[in-house]
Amino acid sequence: MNVFLFGNGNLGLSDFLRLYRPPLEKVGFGADVYFTVCDFRGVDTLTMEFLKSETPNVSVYHIGELPRYLPDRYQTEVGRWRLVGGFAGDGERDAAAIAVSTHFLAFDFNSDAKRKSGTQKNIEKCLSAGKVRL
Repeated sequence: MNVFLFGNGNLGLSDFLRLYRPPLEKVGFGADVYFTVCDFRGVDTLTMEFLKSETPNVSVYHIGELPRYLPDRYQTEVGRWRLVGGFAGDGERDAAAIAVSTHFLAFDFNSDAKRKSGTQKNIEKCLSAGKVRL
C-alpha cells in the first residue's frame, strides 16, 4: 500500500489531527505501508512532522534539487526517507506522486463555485486513476 497524502496549505494542526490522524493510525505504519508526500506548507509539512518518528517508509516529492521543507533528521526516521526531486512544477510533481500511489488521503476546504483548488484537482485525478480514498 502506498498512500499519497495531500491537502490545503492553510490547514492548521487541530484540523490535521482531527481529519488525518485517525485514518493514518488505522492504516498503521507497518513495513508494507508506504507514504508519499510533497513539500508544500499546511498538510504536507504537518504530515512530515507526524510521520517523522513513525516510519522510514516515506517518499518526499519536490520541485528542484532540494525539498522546501524537511523535518529534523536527528533521532527520527527522516534520514531514511526517500527524496524524489527534479520536477519542474507542481503539476509534474503531483502527477508523479499520484502515479506511484495506490491510495490517497486528502480533504479540500478551499474550493468554491469560482475556484477549484489544487487539492480538489488532485482528488479528482486520484479518483479518475482508480486510487482508493482512505
